Amino acid sequence: MKPLGGSDPGPDSEENILVLCPNHHSDFDYGMLEVDPDTLTVSHAYDTDVDGVRLHVRDDHNLSSSYLAHHNNEISNL
Repeated sequence: MKPLGGSDPGPDSEENILVLCPNHHSDFDYGMLEVDPDTLTVSHAYDTDVDGVRLHVRDDHNLSSSYLAHHNNEISNL
């Protein structure tokens, strides 16, 4: 969610990882997909099948809302 490279790199840790299909991974990287850190609702620029859907997160996966917020504020174009 927060890229591993750059001047302010994110950590290579579980809290900074989303598992996405290849297409949605690219969309996420290019800012066409974001996830609300509070509700986990997905917003997508053009894919109506996932836009408005709640992200499924396994109970044993610790997902950082701050890394989701970073992506939404720094990378997302929505």
